[in-house]
Amino acid sequence: MSNHPAPAHIAITGAGGGIGAALALAYAKPGARLSLSGRNLDRLEQTAGLCRQRGAQVDVGQCDVTDAQAMQGWIDRIEVEQQVDILIANAGIGGEGTLTRDAAEAGEVARAVVTTNTIGVINTVTPILPHFVARKSGVVVIVSSVAGFLGLPDSPSYSASKAAASVYGDSLRRLLRPQGIQVTVVSPGYVETPMSATLPFHRPFMWSAEKAANVIQNAVANGHGELIFPWQFRLAISVARVLPTAFVDFLLMRFRARDVL
Repeated sequence: MSNHPAPAHIAITGAGGGIGAALALAYAKPGARLSLSGRNLDRLEQTAGLCRQRGAQVDVGQCDVTDAQAMQGWIDRIEVEQQVDILIANAGIGGEGTLTRDAAEAGEVARAVVTTNTIGVINTVTPILPHFVARKSGVVVIVSSVAGFLGLPDSPSYSASKAAASVYGDSLRRLLRPQGIQVTVVSPGYVETPMSATLPFHRPFMWSAEKAANVIQNAVANGHGELIFPWQFRLAISVARVLPTAFVDFLLMRFRARDVL
């Protein structure tokens, strides 16, 4: 990507706040077209207004990633208006409402998390792939989480949903690379967003949304297939992969006990 022309049309889900809004602002400049989607129209319009101030052309689409038909319609519409260069599947749910301190996780919560964070990614990505394959170009970015590498005891469904999204992205990258399509899987640690602010415990090594967006944009531009940040979590994941399972369980439960309110 570093030798390619600057992307002209970037589509981002979950652009009403957090990393999605920060990414929209990072890509906003004269000559750029941004297609932004999310569930909250007021928040989307706020992001769109800031992007327009930077000279970007912005289209807003209110839709839910769990609605496959709505996502298909949105992708079809924006692709017809101008071919999409980069599709960023960023929408997801998490935060305090998805945590459990009990011995079991509510089925309703688990289903909502997996439907949004995993099925929502599939609903976002699959409509654009035939277009990318037909022209043998395009970039897919899947925003996952470091939680996808370690099963966190207070958020089983969140960890599982992000693990599934990451592996889905890894598989797509290997499948689509011969077609000239780039797939980048992004796994952030704690990022300062309204969602993460609801978490009732210390968030170590936290980055601002703006810093995260800039690093993601740079990784995408340089064709990286995987991005894990910050480095402290990347190191912890690498170490955990070679440690005995019982020891990793002990460490995660110890940190959990320390952070329990």
